[in-house]
Amino acid sequence: MRNINYQVLDYKEIHPIRFWVILMGLIVLFVLSAFIFKKILSKYKHIQLEGHNTESEIKKQDGKNPLNFLNNNKILKRLIIGQLVIILALSSLILTYNNSAHSRAENPSISSSEYLFGIDLSHYQGKIDWNEMRTSHHPIEYIFIRSTMGTNGKDMRFKENWEKAKQHNYIRGAYHYYRPNENSTKQFQNYKSAVKIKKGDFIPILDIEKESKLGRENLREGVLNWLKLAEQEYGVKPMIYTGLKFYQHVLKGYVDDYPLWIAAYSGKHRLKNEKWTFHQFTEKVKVKGIGPTVDGNDFKGEIEDLKEMCKK
Repeated sequence: MRNINYQVLDYKEIHPIRFWVILMGLIVLFVLSAFIFKKILSKYKHIQLEGHNTESEIKKQDGKNPLNFLNNNKILKRLIIGQLVIILALSSLILTYNNSAHSRAENPSISSSEYLFGIDLSHYQGKIDWNEMRTSHHPIEYIFIRSTMGTNGKDMRFKENWEKAKQHNYIRGAYHYYRPNENSTKQFQNYKSAVKIKKGDFIPILDIEKESKLGRENLREGVLNWLKLAEQEYGVKPMIYTGLKFYQHVLKGYVDDYPLWIAAYSGKHRLKNEKWTFHQFTEKVKVKGIGPTVDGNDFKGEIEDLKEMCKK
């Protein structure tokens, strides 16, 4: 049940519009179902067909049959049918969305800048056609791939994406989604069990985005512990991914020795006063071979600088 809760929360963050539409549809359907049930129950309370009733009385009672309620309320019936159609349509859309990669038109202008461009992936992008993606008009130099989550979560597409990125000559990096209320050492052990960093791969990456119910001091200690363990294990200094406001209010001044990958979608000017290495500037990149849109990232530096951040 715990993993299901995390999946729901992750889906809400990645697909907020679809999440709320589906939720509202289910709520409306539930309310309508409860209303109908109440009406039927109420009708039954008033229908008492006794064995001594005459045939004419029975026929008279048939007119009060609660099953006729829907037939006599066409608007309500249409609302129920409409809700079912919407939910089925949305479910079908979600299931088939990942298969629409070939029909997606790209938007290469979004990745046109003086910075080196890359994307990040997780299982939310579904199965990727890597051969098709290699023909993309986006100048993709590197790919960040989600590997693990918390103490026991593993991205179901990590192994495939990790291997395919290498086969198609992308610089690849693996990031761990940090769950702030779970043990940091166990979280690193989870990452370590899944990620084998080889020559040419990016340094380890820690994705931290949420406050801890145990307080900020405890959160910072846990983050620093994960980073220390990663440096000891892989022999390189890790990088931190986080949102701009979260960095400014929670992490700034505590993780300044580590490279920063900052998410800020309102324009590149928002990072002018921050020391950043990567900037996740959009979540609306359309790439051939990938169904859903993906996040787009800029690297501040040249290709030689980018390779310096990889394991030697």
